[in-house]
Amino acid sequence: MALGLALVLASCGDGKSSSGGGSGAKSETIAVIADPLEYINPLNDNGSPGIGVAMAIFAPLVQTDPETGKLQNVMADSVTPDKTSQTWTIKLKAGNTFQNGQPLTAKDYVDSWNMTAEGSNGWKNNGFFSKVEGYDALNPPTPDGATPKPTAVKTLSGLKQIDDLTFSVKLKVPFSQFGLTLQYLGLAPLPEEVRKNPDAYKRKPIGNGPFKMAGDWNAGDDIKLVKWDGYKGPQIPQADNITYKFIANGDTAYNEFLAGNLDFVDVPPTKVKSFKTDAPDQWVTSISSGANYLVIPAWDARFKNPKLRHAISEAIDRKAFADLVGLSEPAKGLVAPDMAGYRDDACKYCDFDASKAKADLAAAGGFSGVLNINYNTSSATGQIFAEAIGNMLRQNLGLQVKYTGKQSSEIGALADSRKLDGLRFSGWGHDYPSIEDYLTPMFKSNGDANFAGYSNPALDAVLAKGDAEPDPEKAIKLYQQAEDIALEDMPLIPLYTKSNAYLHSAKVQPRVSKYVGVSALWATFK
Repeated sequence: MALGLALVLASCGDGKSSSGGGSGAKSETIAVIADPLEYINPLNDNGSPGIGVAMAIFAPLVQTDPETGKLQNVMADSVTPDKTSQTWTIKLKAGNTFQNGQPLTAKDYVDSWNMTAEGSNGWKNNGFFSKVEGYDALNPPTPDGATPKPTAVKTLSGLKQIDDLTFSVKLKVPFSQFGLTLQYLGLAPLPEEVRKNPDAYKRKPIGNGPFKMAGDWNAGDDIKLVKWDGYKGPQIPQADNITYKFIANGDTAYNEFLAGNLDFVDVPPTKVKSFKTDAPDQWVTSISSGANYLVIPAWDARFKNPKLRHAISEAIDRKAFADLVGLSEPAKGLVAPDMAGYRDDACKYCDFDASKAKADLAAAGGFSGVLNINYNTSSATGQIFAEAIGNMLRQNLGLQVKYTGKQSSEIGALADSRKLDGLRFSGWGHDYPSIEDYLTPMFKSNGDANFAGYSNPALDAVLAKGDAEPDPEKAIKLYQQAEDIALEDMPLIPLYTKSNAYLHSAKVQPRVSKYVGVSALWATFK
């Protein structure tokens, strides 16, 4: 799941305990509920843990202003489209440098983006550049599972350096949302010395953001950062030192916080009923800018009939399931409720109706065999949620259901190779605040996060029209048409939208914003 933003619902502070830090420097220890990172490179990472850490070390071109919700320049001085929104000119602010002292220039962006776009490098944010002219020459067709071979072409023809501080991006087709995408940290620049040998800097990144590495870092260790005085961004964090502590189990991290060893932690699903009493006046809850789904494999012919997919959706009591998950609401569509263009009546097949579900199942000719539901064994609630959905399908549709627990990485690998049997859970949080970012990645043919392996040329065509529409309101209408097509085909079944909960120590108050959510990185100190 790509990194999402969270919108604040409510917050409380002024707790009774503190943790970490000395009497002088403002120090903060932040829990990351994940296995330790193997490297830090935002151009080669689209997972929440890595991007979350990279946010401290690297700065984006633009960002959403936490005070106003408007797009705000960070490293960029201006971002200007032509009349068609196909060619964009980006001018950088003068005087910014990397943490090694190298001036930040347009060449750094051009060269870093070209490295990422070159398919043979295998960097995870390669697909982000698929809209740029010349991408196909760097990414010729490759058989599934094969390693892309190096190409004679090494640069995107649509990417041009104009002067030391200016470069242009020509897209294959007009894309009105491109300016919003520039806040994605997967577009961060790498300095020249890192570009010459990226592997040598996997564990000693050199960024352009508010914090830098405090010293040597080995894979598996906590990540310790210190404030970098050279950062000239629009908001300066108060912390002098940040430690990212990696804890694989959410319950363990939660208990570490209660023991006074952490300053910030996500509340795990198992604690959503008790966190307010466990840590009174030290919690924040927020509406998550994301959505959660049940994925139906398009490669399995048993699920080919859309009425079968509708039947599965209608057999799910979303209110009961959301209550089980906790801090959640039944999903009404495929996009997050805080997105411009969200509709609370988008989904025609998301209301619980056992009679209609049975009728649609019969119209589809029934279901052959046993329906398998895959769940993540790393999650304390994975099996519980799988069995809750399975019981609804068994009781309301009469299906035979079984459950298979695997590590999430194994589930993902099997799905990528089209070998996963049955359904699985997924979630999505936007990389930039646009309804388009909920549709292109998951529903466009060959989208970067097309979990179901779904393809519909009609949806692709409507997305292309939305991309080319320069008027934001008209573009949203087109994207809504694409959502309607996806909801009719239903390769992903919307389940719930979730509020997130966090605990913070008494000495800090996380930054809260209804536009960009909860941030421990930009916490204020008491």
